[in-house]
Amino acid sequence: MHAFKKRIAPIFLSFPFFSPCYGQSIDGWSNWLEDNPSPGALCAIKKAYQLTELPFTPLDSIRANPYKKYKKGVKSKGMIYSSVKEIDTFVGVDVSVHTFMTALYNPRSVIYSLNASLPPFHGVNCGAYYGVVCNTFISYALGLKVPKSTYDLPHAENMILVEDQSSQGVRLADIVSKKGHVMLVTRIGRENGGNKAVELEISEAVRTGCRRVLITGKELDEYIAKGLWTLYRYKDLEKNTYVPLTDFVAVSDEELTPFHYNDAICTNRGDKACFISGDTVVLNIQEGYKTVEIYKDSAFYKKIKLRRNTDIELDNLPYGDYQARVTKKEEKSDFTHWKVIDVHVNLDVNKKEVSFYSANSVPVYLEFCNIVGARPTEGVFEFSEDDLLRGKIDVSSFQMTKSQQKKGMYVKVHFECEYGRVINKPIKWDGEK
Repeated sequence: MHAFKKRIAPIFLSFPFFSPCYGQSIDGWSNWLEDNPSPGALCAIKKAYQLTELPFTPLDSIRANPYKKYKKGVKSKGMIYSSVKEIDTFVGVDVSVHTFMTALYNPRSVIYSLNASLPPFHGVNCGAYYGVVCNTFISYALGLKVPKSTYDLPHAENMILVEDQSSQGVRLADIVSKKGHVMLVTRIGRENGGNKAVELEISEAVRTGCRRVLITGKELDEYIAKGLWTLYRYKDLEKNTYVPLTDFVAVSDEELTPFHYNDAICTNRGDKACFISGDTVVLNIQEGYKTVEIYKDSAFYKKIKLRRNTDIELDNLPYGDYQARVTKKEEKSDFTHWKVIDVHVNLDVNKKEVSFYSANSVPVYLEFCNIVGARPTEGVFEFSEDDLLRGKIDVSSFQMTKSQQKKGMYVKVHFECEYGRVINKPIKWDGEK
C-alpha cells in the first residue's frame, strides 16, 4: 500500500454560501430576511451540508454509477451517488462517513475493487460499493430510523402535506417531492417586510453527487402550480440529532480537525467496518511489515507472519470486536478496527413468521424486496419492543402480488451496532405455502 495524502483541505461553510443554481442568483442578499431555523431544522440542514460539502480525492478512478465517474487524483466535493439498495451500504444510514472516507483512502478497498452493478451483484443505477441516493440523503438529514423509499417518504409516519403550497408557506427543512425524486429546503431568502420566499436553496443527491442549488420563489410557485413539485413537512423534526464530522468536513461555525489516515493497515471495507458471521475479512497491508497482531474483545487473539502477499483473508471469525496492527522491529502501526456481527434469521412460511437474533447487535427492521433490493410499500416492518422480546414478527399482512411471486421476494433483517448496520444474507420467501 503506497503512501497517500494524510490530510484533507479544510472546508468551512457559512450559511450565506451558495452552489451553482438552477436559476439566477438574486442581488441584494443583505436586504432579505431569512427564516430562523428551529433546532431540529438546523440539525437537518447541517447534516445535509455534511453530505453536499464532503471533500475527497480518489486514489483511483471510481465509476459511481452509469452516469458519473470520478477521476484518479481529481479533487471532488459531495458524497457520491450509488444506488446500493441490494447490499444496503448507504453512507449515513448503514455506513458511517468515517468508514467511507477510510475506505476511500485505502487504494485496495471495496471502493476500487468492487463494482456493485456487476456480478455477483445485480445493481441498477449504481457502481460504487458505498454511496447515497436521494431518499437516503433525506433519511439521514431528518434522522429517520427506517429509511423510506422515494415514493414512500412523503407518506411516512409524521410526514404531513404543507397546507400552504407556495413560496409563502415553505419552511426550512421542508421536503420537496417530485416524481422519482426528493429534496430538502436548506435556505430561504424572503422579501423585506414580507413572507414570500425570493430565493431558496435546495440540497439533494443526484447522479453526479450530492449538491446544493438555487431556485427562485417564482420558480417554486410555478413548479407547484403545474403539479410537478409538492411540499411536505416532518412533524418529528425536533427529535433529530446532530453529530459533527469535523475530521472530514466542517459546517457552519465548526472548526476542521484533519484526520490522520492509517496507511499501514485497514480492512478492505474501511476502518470501523461491519461484517456478519461467515464473511471473509480482508486486511490490506502496506509492504515492509513483518507481522500482524490481532485482538478480539480487547484481548490478544492471533499473530500472523507476513509474506510477500500483503493482503490477508480471515475466514470464519467468531463474532466480536476486533482490532489489528502491523509491526516491524520495534515499530508498531495504529490499529484498524472492525466488528463481526452475529446474525440469525429464520422463516416459518406456514406461520407467516420471521424470527431473528443477534448476540452483539440490535435488530431494527425487516423488509421484503426483490433481488436488486427494490421493496413494495407494504413490505417494511419496524420492530416493536414486543417483537424484540419475542425475537419474531408476524408478517401475515404482507401479501405478494402475482408479479412479485414470479420475480421472487427476499427477506432482509437490518441489525445495528455502534459502527453501523448490516443485513443477513437475503432469504427467498415463498409466502404461498
